[in-house]
Amino acid sequence: MQTLEIKLKVDGAEKKFHLRLTAGGQKILKEKYEENMLATLMGAVDDIDRAVDILGIALGYKDNDNEITDGEEFYDLLVENGRSGAEDFAKVLTDIAVNSGIIKKDQANSVVNSINTTYKTMFDSLEERVEKLQKDNGQTPTAGDSEDKSDSTPL
Repeated sequence: MQTLEIKLKVDGAEKKFHLRLTAGGQKILKEKYEENMLATLMGAVDDIDRAVDILGIALGYKDNDNEITDGEEFYDLLVENGRSGAEDFAKVLTDIAVNSGIIKKDQANSVVNSINTTYKTMFDSLEERVEKLQKDNGQTPTAGDSEDKSDSTPL
């Protein structure tokens, strides 16, 4: 069976996890959220309930060999292994979708690029507004802020 394989460190040892949304799993999610799979997947980018449901169902397919099949536990494990932000989780979710036959790889890339652009624009705009408000109110950047944006690390 085709699955998405993700390697993560668990207690210092590298473990492999396989994720797949089978037809049965997709039907469970469709019934629960009353929307199509793509909407559920994309909604999970910023909805923890959807995210852990998808991860749990994708880990728990019939005859899986996963050490962990709980979506919440796996989500936390992803974070412990350095995955964070909408971009990282969108990548995991779209990779699950590709390996489950829901979308094609080029469609997944388009979705991830769109999410990256949206979040970059949103945070750039937010940063500009904060700087303008600080300037308008005669404030200096708050602790941890840097006047020099060249050393900023993108999300």
